[in-house]
Amino acid sequence: MKQFLIYILSFSSLLFSQKMDFDSLSTFQFKWSNDFEYQTDYYYTNGFSFELFTPWMQDNPVNSMLLPHSSNAVVLYGATLLQDIYTPRAKFYVPDQLSGDRPFAAYILLGAKKISFNREERVKLYSELQAGVLGPAALGEEVQNGIHKLLPTSSEVNGWENQISNSLMINYSASIEKIIPITKWFEASGVFSAQLGLPFTNVGTGLQSRVGIFNILPNEFEFLSEREWEIFLTLSAIGKIIGYNATLQGGLFSKSIYTLNNINRFVGYASVGFTAIYKGVKLEYFQNFNTPEFSDAFYHSWGYLIIKVNL
Repeated sequence: MKQFLIYILSFSSLLFSQKMDFDSLSTFQFKWSNDFEYQTDYYYTNGFSFELFTPWMQDNPVNSMLLPHSSNAVVLYGATLLQDIYTPRAKFYVPDQLSGDRPFAAYILLGAKKISFNREERVKLYSELQAGVLGPAALGEEVQNGIHKLLPTSSEVNGWENQISNSLMINYSASIEKIIPITKWFEASGVFSAQLGLPFTNVGTGLQSRVGIFNILPNEFEFLSEREWEIFLTLSAIGKIIGYNATLQGGLFSKSIYTLNNINRFVGYASVGFTAIYKGVKLEYFQNFNTPEFSDAFYHSWGYLIIKVNL
């Protein structure tokens, strides 16, 4: 009887400690995206994003518009801030920038984000509502040329006066991921995603897999793992049907010097990445690839680095 009571108390203590860990979980993530590795410096060329998950974000009234979660799911609420920059291939000779090339474009978006994971069904739900601006107010020219001034081998980019004009952006994004364990070292998952609004409207579906040493918990929940360290490779491929892309076509109610209408309605994306997690620190590097987004465009590649910490 004594041993049984000790077991019950130990088990209750474990549950309580896990609940406390979850209730107090706060994380901060910085992500830098750039195509420097491929030395292309065009199309999607640079991006910065910041992400904060913290328990007090669950009181955000915007959360009522995000996807509901099951009663037995673990849930994270957060806020995001990002800037993405796009440029044409001809960035240093202005007359060539209006001959079927990609427009200059940049946006800044502030978002409210929710992630839930049902451990029993192994289903992850993501939803996010973002609002911001596309155009000169997003400071794409200032950031890109500011970076180039710091690099002795880079020249100042000309032609930002041709960028897509200012327009308000609002976007709703959502995805569902079903994770299927194959072996102890390998898992696969099917993903369905959708975006509605500006700058992006699309639907997509694809596959993702992880190979290595990891916990059953997916991305965003990694610091709830009982493992002290994890290391794995992630592979993914997804195809999207494109409804609207404001970085190519401009805002719905704005006037721009130059936009493109002959966009490709199907675009494929693939990625391969390496993740290392030790206690409350995560480092991740991914290489991304996509098929041409518009007529006469090239295939494109870029990479991103993530640093995430448990606060």
